[in-house]
Amino acid sequence: MPEYDLPLVTVTPALPPATDEPANFDLFWAQNLAAHRDIEVAPVLTAASARSRDLTAETVTFAGFEGRPVPGRLITPSRADATLPGLVELRPAGRAAGRDLEWLASDGFAHLVVELPPDDLDDPYNRGVFTDAVRAVQALRTLASVDPSRTALLGSGPVAAAVVAAAGLLPDLACALVEGDIPAAHKDSLVAFARRASTPLQLTQGAGAQVLLEEWGFNAALALAAMTGSVERVVECVLTTESSTAARRTRWIAARTQLKDVFVPQIAY
Repeated sequence: MPEYDLPLVTVTPALPPATDEPANFDLFWAQNLAAHRDIEVAPVLTAASARSRDLTAETVTFAGFEGRPVPGRLITPSRADATLPGLVELRPAGRAAGRDLEWLASDGFAHLVVELPPDDLDDPYNRGVFTDAVRAVQALRTLASVDPSRTALLGSGPVAAAVVAAAGLLPDLACALVEGDIPAAHKDSLVAFARRASTPLQLTQGAGAQVLLEEWGFNAALALAAMTGSVERVVECVLTTESSTAARRTRWIAARTQLKDVFVPQIAY
């Protein structure tokens, strides 16, 4: 089974003071991901009803942290004649059953909505939720209908921090959207992830946003310059009061998922 947790480029993080990041941060997460390699990540899909005949809906279950079942819902265009760009949208558990699940699939995307449990505020690494987020991206990328080099990640509200973690561990994402506050309990860990992220980011204003702008923006600009020879604005901060959230998200994701010649994952078999 292919694994999708190898970075496209290796970008050296900013050198922090010794106390600025959790001890043995890189070693800890390398070992955590390695421990999950033997746990099957390909999702189990079951047909479900869609609100439009042009879309196909399926319930999804995949093995997350330590193999625990993670539920979700996959919406795709019914008549796709090519591999699709994908979006993994992270939502807090219990909030997936909404009327807005199909906002991106109608534009030609494979849209996987995943329900994550609450953050573990007693665990400075937040291993469960952050590992689930990485596994969600890996699960979508196993599907034959999805182009793994054009996978975006969105997290809002209480699970927005999981996007930061996943982008630090999977820097070959096409783009990432973070729409929520950063928990103080995980600030040091999330700053470390942001330093390692090299994917374009759209960030709404909230607690911790300025730190992410500073740390993530520097690293992502270096990564993109190394791949393309030019520096572009890869981090964007937007107001949370924008009137059309779906339109704003769609424009951003659609533009960045066309960069398949830049953000192509290095996949190990």
